[in-house]
Amino acid sequence: MTLDRRSFLLSGCSALAFSASSTAAVAQTLGVQMMTGGENATLLGEITTVYTAAKIITMDPDQPAATAVAVKGKVITALGNLADVVKTIGNSPLVIDRTFENKVILPGFIGQHDHPLLAAASMCVDAVVAIEDWDLPDRNWPRAASAEEFITRLQSVLAESPTSKDSFIAWGYHHYFHGKLDRKMLDQISPERPLIVWHRSCHEFFLNTAALAKYGVTAQSVEGKGLASQQSNWEKGHFFEKGMELVIPPLIKDIFTPARLTKGLDAMRRYLLAKGITTICEPGTQMVRPLHQLYETILDADNVTFRTFFFPDGRVLFDKHKKAGTLDKMVADAKSYMKWGKGKVQWLPGHIKQYADGAIFSQAMQMQAPYLDGHKGEWIAEPDDYTAAFKRFWNAGYQIHSHVNGDAGLEVVTAALEERMKTRPRKDHRFTVVHFAVSTEDQVKRLAKAGAVISANPYYVSALADRYAEIGLGPERAGNMVRLGSAVREKMSISLHSDMPMAPADPLFLVASAASRITVSGRTVAPEQRITVERALSGVTIEAAYSLRLEKEIGSIKPGKRADFTILEEDPTSVSVEKVKDVKVWGVVFAGLPHAVPRRVASLAPKTQRAEIAASGMAQPAVPVKRLVSLLEFSRAGHDYCNHSDHFLRAMAAHI
Repeated sequence: MTLDRRSFLLSGCSALAFSASSTAAVAQTLGVQMMTGGENATLLGEITTVYTAAKIITMDPDQPAATAVAVKGKVITALGNLADVVKTIGNSPLVIDRTFENKVILPGFIGQHDHPLLAAASMCVDAVVAIEDWDLPDRNWPRAASAEEFITRLQSVLAESPTSKDSFIAWGYHHYFHGKLDRKMLDQISPERPLIVWHRSCHEFFLNTAALAKYGVTAQSVEGKGLASQQSNWEKGHFFEKGMELVIPPLIKDIFTPARLTKGLDAMRRYLLAKGITTICEPGTQMVRPLHQLYETILDADNVTFRTFFFPDGRVLFDKHKKAGTLDKMVADAKSYMKWGKGKVQWLPGHIKQYADGAIFSQAMQMQAPYLDGHKGEWIAEPDDYTAAFKRFWNAGYQIHSHVNGDAGLEVVTAALEERMKTRPRKDHRFTVVHFAVSTEDQVKRLAKAGAVISANPYYVSALADRYAEIGLGPERAGNMVRLGSAVREKMSISLHSDMPMAPADPLFLVASAASRITVSGRTVAPEQRITVERALSGVTIEAAYSLRLEKEIGSIKPGKRADFTILEEDPTSVSVEKVKDVKVWGVVFAGLPHAVPRRVASLAPKTQRAEIAASGMAQPAVPVKRLVSLLEFSRAGHDYCNHSDHFLRAMAAHI
């Protein structure tokens, strides 16, 4: 007997409906095979899956809410209530998946600015002792709010660690919160084992005597190296900014080993799933081929539930070609990286990153009015070099994303944009101000008039406003950091980013920070700079996509776009602002398929539980270490890159 398609569709019903999510997953992957006689099989194609929800927040103003969304393959095909969606699908076979019928669906969250290498490195250190809690996939590291807590916590984690001659690496120290630190203090904590403390900004290292000896760093070896020597203090074991060049070549063998990076990138993978992120971007990445081969291997694995985008570091390219006298080749060099990438790991054409002044976590940003203690900020790119590079990339049609933190740095950036708009105007240039820490009202108005886009880190307010009001900036400048309210009033497009690991890569946490401006002490600063939860959610979805020119693919739930969703247990627009950060993430739908967040079980769980975790893939590295680029090759590439761009880690971290 031959079973025809019409008969199979249940006596003239318009669709075939199932309610099993597992069936949906299989159907989308394999399609539906129907026997038409003998051994012959006809493939009807991919089934459409209809996900129902208590609410779908679409971020599409034309249809802001729905309760059902249809997905075929990796693409959204229909949106509305269940009856309308089924009607739209017509005679095509479908599956109704009710897994999310009591949950809320949003567009997949976008990590607009994250750093995979630094995130992986900080996630796989021996201890995180930072100014905030870090709730990582395998362990929660509680905050150390004071100098006493920092020292006590560091002593405790060292005591818990197995006896070893390997270096012990701790990340998260911040001098404005944790007080002074030097080699003598570290020697008291760890007299024999090499101890490395990595600053919260990622711009500084502190080494004890055992570590200096292990890595062959002597008083003589750090002399006569120009600015690098000036930004080093061997006696105190302190190496910062360009001074890190003097310790990075030997340190890289321990901090960026293939085993550590494999573990760290896998921890990052699980962390991003737990936060509902389906797209990340690293603007101004390291142009080191072995590193990106590692990314292409690990971040394109089947168990990865997000896409990663990169674009080049324009400052490194400018320095390289200026030194070689080949600036006319700089743009072509930038374009050459577009051939890199694989699968879920891609490079964004037409984007470039520039850098103005120093890091906010080190108070190295350039300020118009002096710091309270009289210290000076730092330039990452001298203003003349910044402007020269800006002109070349602008004239070539690039969308420029500019790291800038201080208002003096922003003045250089704003002037460069205004000059180009006057001399060589462009429509839809989407020049993006990255970080947007300290600014003036006048600068916001000028940037809006010139058509700039803001990509801000609202976490600066939550974490730093209290302390910076007392040290460095004073109450007015510290309280008015990240003027998102002003940007919204000027009708600018805004997105939010974490700059992971500078802030937790947690979009709901960023939304809460931007909407509440509540500091760690519990006070609200500059309430006029708050934005609504709805607008902040836009900043981690559609406006984040807009800043990357990906708004036609992702950022909202709309037919024709990618089926990437974040699934929440509650509606973040219906809870108090203070509770937005506590809304639970169920998981994501990535490329049309659901992925739940695995439950976390302590590493000291019974063997049977650990076996269960291993079977789920939760704690497994994405690829075996033996498949990664060799340590020797990676270290050599890093050393070559250091020579190429003046300083390796600063090239990786200075744009934070």
